[in-house]
Amino acid sequence: MIRFATAGWRAAVLLLVLCCATATAAERFIIDDIRVEGLSRLEEGTVLSYLPLVVGDELNEQTAQQSIRSVYDSGLFADVQLLRDGGALVVRVTERPQIASFEIEGNEKIGGDELMESMRSLGLSEGEVFKQSILDQVSLELRRQYFANGFYDVDIESVVDELPNNRVGIRIDVVEGESATIKSINIVGNEVFDDDTLRDELKLQETNWMPFQRSDQYSKQQLGGDLETLTSYYQDRGYLRFTIEDVQVQLSPDKRDIYVTITVDEGEVYSVAGTRFTGETVLNEQFLNAMVTTEAGDTFSRRLATESSDRIEAALANVGFAFAEVQPVPEPVEGEDRKITINYVVDPKKRTYVRQIRFRGNTGTNDETLRRELRQLEAAPFSQSAVERSRVRIDRLSFIESTEVDTQPVPGTDDLVDVVFTVKERPPGSVQVGVGFSGADGFLVSGSVTHANFLGTGNRVSVNLENNTFSQQVSLSWSDPYFTEDGISQTISGYFRKSDRIIRFSSGFSSNVLGGDLTYGIPISEYSTLRAGVGVSETSIETFAGQTSDEVIDFVSENGKRFTAWQLRTGIARDTRNRTIFVTRGNLIRLNADIVLPGSDLRYFSTSLTTQHHLPLLFGFIAQINTSVGYVDTYGNEDTVPPYENYFAGGTRTVRGYRDGTLGPRDTPFDNPFGGKLRTTSQTELIVPLPFEADGQSTRFSLFFDIGNVFEEPGDFEANELRQSAGVAFRWFTPFLGILNLSYGFPLNDEPGDETDRFQINFGTGF
Repeated sequence: MIRFATAGWRAAVLLLVLCCATATAAERFIIDDIRVEGLSRLEEGTVLSYLPLVVGDELNEQTAQQSIRSVYDSGLFADVQLLRDGGALVVRVTERPQIASFEIEGNEKIGGDELMESMRSLGLSEGEVFKQSILDQVSLELRRQYFANGFYDVDIESVVDELPNNRVGIRIDVVEGESATIKSINIVGNEVFDDDTLRDELKLQETNWMPFQRSDQYSKQQLGGDLETLTSYYQDRGYLRFTIEDVQVQLSPDKRDIYVTITVDEGEVYSVAGTRFTGETVLNEQFLNAMVTTEAGDTFSRRLATESSDRIEAALANVGFAFAEVQPVPEPVEGEDRKITINYVVDPKKRTYVRQIRFRGNTGTNDETLRRELRQLEAAPFSQSAVERSRVRIDRLSFIESTEVDTQPVPGTDDLVDVVFTVKERPPGSVQVGVGFSGADGFLVSGSVTHANFLGTGNRVSVNLENNTFSQQVSLSWSDPYFTEDGISQTISGYFRKSDRIIRFSSGFSSNVLGGDLTYGIPISEYSTLRAGVGVSETSIETFAGQTSDEVIDFVSENGKRFTAWQLRTGIARDTRNRTIFVTRGNLIRLNADIVLPGSDLRYFSTSLTTQHHLPLLFGFIAQINTSVGYVDTYGNEDTVPPYENYFAGGTRTVRGYRDGTLGPRDTPFDNPFGGKLRTTSQTELIVPLPFEADGQSTRFSLFFDIGNVFEEPGDFEANELRQSAGVAFRWFTPFLGILNLSYGFPLNDEPGDETDRFQINFGTGF
């Protein structure tokens, strides 16, 4: 057998001459047959698929070299040889071993799923072909990552165990050791700001007395971020030419302590002489000037200049220039020291149009249901504000938990984008039978069938049954948020309530109510909606000897026990909230006015004003203020408001720390709460971010201050009669019980006779 060539790949690929000088003439030959030797796991066809020769081809120096390189470059073989056996070409290979297992042990500080995914992408995973060079490269990179994070005492050992059938098991053993900590951070060259002031701006800190300190653990990446922070600190205060001249990081001999020295050149303070705009500005200069926050004479601030350029970019994005770039360039003013003109260089790029709008993740929702919420249209110029408003509108749907949006350039074009909304759906339907507890109603048994996204259309269907100690009720409703293409909504509902609840705290009567409503919501702007509808109800009340108050007996004597009411329902609302549950920003203002029409057995009206304000604060805190004012009264010849229409206060939804429904006027002769015509309440909360709740969409903890009361007549209102309380509250969106509300309130100005209830719980219904 004659060997023609061999490849161990680091050696050059050679076409060997015949072993003896007389065989040189056999160097070229026509291949009659091809055989493969040395295979253990792979099939012969695998080798032949990489071999650029077939039977009938001529083997010569050039084709031999190409063949060896082609087979070797497959990465499957450690060695490739070509040999001649008569007219047959013999391809002798040595297979690389297959990785049977791969694991990294001891890597607690660096690793996780991202590291293992990176290993798989490099070919270090079960089933891949083993290459020692890749393993060595990975070990070196892992060591470099540990060094960059301050683990200079790390020990990394790669172990390759040979297994039967040409397989190997790979294990990387890591002994991390202790992280080196920062002993000192020394800043040299600073004269305007002292070391302590500058060090307070850095995330890396010197080791101090605080337990579980992590800020003293060195990280090369974090040091780079801190240097940028230091530069921004100076340049935001006018030191335009501030530079970091040198950074030295020294390690103690025992590899436990790190000493960081930063040398700076502060430079001098520069002021702004003016601003100008160059490039293709698109927008008029007066509008651009309104986007700029710096004025002539101000101290230069890189932060303010960057914010101004961001605003200009956003304004351009709103008129179709999705990829506009605005660069603030400080330019020295000739003849004046330490003064600069900020030149905003505008490059709008090409005007961008939306080719397609697509949705992902909406497995249970029709595309059309989401598409009708869009404010950005296909084939229209791209608008960043319209896209963001579309995202918020989709996010506000009760069956959508979260929405993300991605703007993707269309390949091969420079003026088209696709907008992709990725949604995460909530379960839209539920069939529930359960028990609950409310401070006002006691224990209850309830059953409900609800679907907030019926057949993917966004329509809401609900059937509710409830039975508790004081009331029984059944209700049915159907809501279509897009009853018309213009966005007019329609809600049809019917209900029956039998209630003994008011006996619990006042008046001593029970009531049965049968009714129905038809209500429309008419949008008049992006954020405002009119409410218009009608309702009809029939109410009967029952009194009890020795239990019914004088006020109720007088009402029944004057008006009887059965009443039919035809109602006109009106209202207007403005809603800028970003969510409907666990809101983080935005406001809601709702004014409703309902009137029982002439021709009914009674004549009265009710009005209510409800506001919600949510203001994001620093560090994830949120300020929330909810206020409510309600007023009910008669008109015409009527004198007395029906007792079942009175307002009550006290409890989790009005003034916490006081028993549900017990504040306000009292009846005679039992001195029980009777309610009144006017109610005013306010709940102020500071929502505190929880460390275990990243997005704040399922739990909330807050500190609260409540104030409010009920008055028999508006003229009886006195500020010193408003009851106050403060305390803590916790809310949890449970899968089966809806919103669980827990509060512990401290009454601040309770009077004798007030019924207090510090710990209050309410669950069983959502909102």
